[in-house]
Amino acid sequence: MEVKTNKRRGDPGKPPGLHRTAGCTVELISSHNRVFDYLRDIQNRPQWERMSSGSLVQALANITTGPDPCNCSSVLAMSNHKEILLLQEYCTDATGSYVIFPPITPDVFQSMLYGVDQDIPLMPFGFSILPNVSGSILDGTLLTMVFQITVKNVSSKQAVEVVTQIVKEALQKIIEAVN
Repeated sequence: MEVKTNKRRGDPGKPPGLHRTAGCTVELISSHNRVFDYLRDIQNRPQWERMSSGSLVQALANITTGPDPCNCSSVLAMSNHKEILLLQEYCTDATGSYVIFPPITPDVFQSMLYGVDQDIPLMPFGFSILPNVSGSILDGTLLTMVFQITVKNVSSKQAVEVVTQIVKEALQKIIEAVN
């Protein structure tokens, strides 16, 4: 697990403040495609993601981003978090996949729909999913998760503990589900 701290002061596209980023890579015995399919399926999200736990997740919009229907951008709503939407993008090809999902507010989503030109601060987090190749043998998957939070009214130690715990919990649940 690696944890990094950044202090942003009005960087374009980044919310100002103190940010903690945690990342970790694990090896899985499951195929790259199985892990990708599990992570992009919104019905599985409450099983591994803390924010949507116990929530009904639904897609408000889906936009295919190429000829492969597995490459898509979506806006997701959670029944227990009306003030937050997730802007999810997922993409795959033979070399690997990713699933990213920055949270956005409904107001930001409306601005995006109406084409309002504004600097939208995003705190993306998500997964890189790579086939693990040993020589010429495909041997499972390398899954990297990165998660960011803006630190407000908590100590540095608490912020590190929070992001570390979120990453650990999610990865453990994913490992249990796909292996």
